Amino acid sequence: MSESRYSVGIDLGTTHCVLSHVDLNQSEREEVVQEVVRIPQLTGPGAVEERLALPSFVYLPHPDELAPDDLTLPWGTQSGLLIGELARQLGSRTPIRLVSSAKSWLCHPAVDRRAPILPVGAPEEVNSLSPLQASIHYLEHLKAAWDHQHPDHPLTQQPVTLTVPASFDPAARELTAEAAAAVGFQHLTLLEEPQAALYSWIQASGGNWRKTSQARGTSF
Repeated sequence: MSESRYSVGIDLGTTHCVLSHVDLNQSEREEVVQEVVRIPQLTGPGAVEERLALPSFVYLPHPDELAPDDLTLPWGTQSGLLIGELARQLGSRTPIRLVSSAKSWLCHPAVDRRAPILPVGAPEEVNSLSPLQASIHYLEHLKAAWDHQHPDHPLTQQPVTLTVPASFDPAARELTAEAAAAVGFQHLTLLEEPQAALYSWIQASGGNWRKTSQARGTSF
């Protein structure tokens, strides 16, 4: 792997996705410069805003519901679906076209997580998605947002850490890694969320922490 400019973190959440990075050129040891990336997304037909989080929703509109210009993002036009805030808004009115909680379905052992089961109960006219496909769409949007803002440092060339719940079974972890591979991530680390929270606390402490061993366990 060639030297990268950024180390990127992704929280692919049940209700929101967040993208952050550390500029490796401006960071040394425990002195870390971290920034949450503002994610361009549609907030109304043809209206784009940058927000700190991307709502984890996919909306599958009727072919006549929106004009092509209504779907234009800074990097091009979304084809056949909406992701983010506008998806959430439209889906609240037409829930049979809204994919939500894909992360929860991704770790559901009683369903085929590769099958187009979302939205649940959708009519045949809706092009349903699998939990895996929904996860891929979220990552594709985050990748496009990053590449638009960092054209000289595409996301596929940066090390990416993607957090997963500690409760994820091996199948859910493998599907998460598969979704990341489908988007083109070549340098991926899956990190359990409790461990990520600990690392964040250590970083925020500015080095003012110590590990001690006591009779009943380890303390910080």
